[in-house]
Amino acid sequence: MGRKKKEKSDDKKKMGRPPTKPVVKRPAYYVTVKVSNSMNYQKTNVLISKDTIPEIKQLIARSPQAVEFLGYWNGKSYETVPEIVDFLKARNKK
Repeated sequence: MGRKKKEKSDDKKKMGRPPTKPVVKRPAYYVTVKVSNSMNYQKTNVLISKDTIPEIKQLIARSPQAVEFLGYWNGKSYETVPEIVDFLKARNKK
């Protein structure tokens, strides 16, 4: 009278996109940029890494969004970089 439901076999499990792997940080200078999406009014933090200090300074100087310098990732924690901290302080005074 009623419809019989097909039993799922073990071979056919959930389909779809597999989970993404966590980001593996390499030793570099890291910055978070707060990007605002005007379509749905959300703000997202984007983690950006650069290899050299001049690249980080250029990124900070040219970015129209809010940029927060995290430091140099040494594999365990962020180290402060006095040269970039001084650069940020000089930029904020202007």
